[in-house]
Amino acid sequence: MKQTTRQHLQRIRTATVQKLGRKDLARWITENTFINGKNFSFLGHEYQLRILQEDAPEIVIRKSAQTGISELSMRMALGLVMIMPGSFRIGYTFPTASFASNYSKTRFGPIISTSPALSAAVGTDDIDSADTKTFGVGKEIYFKGAATGNAAISTTLDMLIHDEVDFSDQEILGDYHSRLIHSAYKWKIKLSTPTFPGGPIDESFKASKRYWNFCRCSHCSHLFIPNYYDHVRIPGWDKHLDEIVKENLHLVRHEEAMLLCPDCGKPANLAPDFRQWVCENPSERHRAVGFQVQPFDAPTVVTLSDLVIASTSYANKSKFKQFSLGLPAEDAESGLTEDDLTAAGFEALQTPFTTHVMGIDLGLTCHFTVGSTDHEGRLVVVHMERVPLAKFRERYWALKAEYRVSITLSDIQPYTDLIMGLSAEDPNLFGASYVARNGLELFDVRMKEDDPDAAIQGVRQVHVNRNAAFDNLLADFRANLVAVRKTQEWELFKAHLMDMKRASATLRNGEFTSMWQKSSKGRDHYHHSLLYLSIAARMRGIASFQVMGSLPGVSTFKHRPKG
Repeated sequence: MKQTTRQHLQRIRTATVQKLGRKDLARWITENTFINGKNFSFLGHEYQLRILQEDAPEIVIRKSAQTGISELSMRMALGLVMIMPGSFRIGYTFPTASFASNYSKTRFGPIISTSPALSAAVGTDDIDSADTKTFGVGKEIYFKGAATGNAAISTTLDMLIHDEVDFSDQEILGDYHSRLIHSAYKWKIKLSTPTFPGGPIDESFKASKRYWNFCRCSHCSHLFIPNYYDHVRIPGWDKHLDEIVKENLHLVRHEEAMLLCPDCGKPANLAPDFRQWVCENPSERHRAVGFQVQPFDAPTVVTLSDLVIASTSYANKSKFKQFSLGLPAEDAESGLTEDDLTAAGFEALQTPFTTHVMGIDLGLTCHFTVGSTDHEGRLVVVHMERVPLAKFRERYWALKAEYRVSITLSDIQPYTDLIMGLSAEDPNLFGASYVARNGLELFDVRMKEDDPDAAIQGVRQVHVNRNAAFDNLLADFRANLVAVRKTQEWELFKAHLMDMKRASATLRNGEFTSMWQKSSKGRDHYHHSLLYLSIAARMRGIASFQVMGSLPGVSTFKHRPKG
């Protein structure tokens, strides 16, 4: 029988089977998807069945690694695009475009090719590329990156699945949500290993009806949430579990690790028969339903011994808590601390410099920082000020005159017209925009002179490698290369600089990512203003920058951090 004939018959069978709904996902997945030549099974991952039964419009999954959630979400997407009647389009995002392409090829591709139902639905005339999978008319899955510089798709969507939320650009994810406005479904799924407390997936989980997979003791029937530090015990080890490190792991009987009931003290059984999903806040009214997935939910896949070994393999225990335990945690590497800022603060009545540079974060309230670089190469902030947008131009020129500002760097969003108009009056004002890229360059400067005859407007723009630049600013603080004069804005300035946190990890495709995220409070304006100030200080010697390349009429300068 020809392939096209087989595909036609399979399409007929798919179209004529009993109509299924969202609650039939588990059945569809086990009947129509395969792994290692056998029908997909939930054996060892029985906890996932409860997630598949949930029909809330929004689902949030705060998860540990290696528990099968990403595998589940892929099969959920494929099942839904097949089950839902009529057209049904899904946007599936990953932290970067390369991550999306890699997963589409290496993970989704094999699921589709080994499933008669899915491969027949794709057909020979439908789109089947790394970024789009089509399963008939109006049934599509789009794979996209969610990093600065990745534009959201223009197609109307019925569902969004955001994988590794904490390592994605939150503004880009917000852009995708507008694609759901005209859908009758408006479904969303967010999943991620957590980073710091108050991070994106942590905040989404808190704003949901939160479910935890409790354990019921097989001896005394006590119901409790398994916890690594509270309940795991190792024979012969009476110290804190964090004191187990690579150097002494060979002396630890981790193969005999047990999880003890906090009530009777006897070993608990983590098998499915003794597990129960319980809602932490049943009386609260939330659109989203959240699930906390811990390694204890797949105990035959991730054993207690595996957890102990994993605890010794991370650079710090916070990463172990985030990735292996699935719980938010932070440490000094997560961002600036009170100690960092206290060490940077100094008392002074006036500025020691005769000329300065300025950084500006735009908004309804604009945040200005003014400073300069001393003879030791240290960035010294001497003035910080909040200015209402209505008085922006007035204070801009006043500060420029008072501090003899030689270079100003301001972001261009959301008031691009304001900065463009002002730059026509001030040849030393540069507009800044964030980009996401690999490599060591912190920023590059594009300069182009006005050409009235050709009706071409001049360009003075700085592309800032956002996450690398914030990483470098953090390193400068730790190296005592930033000093801040304590003004009346000092306490607010500190709060803004401690608001943003850094999430860094090696993603599942081996790609490293470092992403700075603001908290739900969103009080990070002085942090951005300070970053622009630090770059403006480096731009003072723009003539000494090495020219890395050029476009017609445009000079491009790239800057890398020292060392």
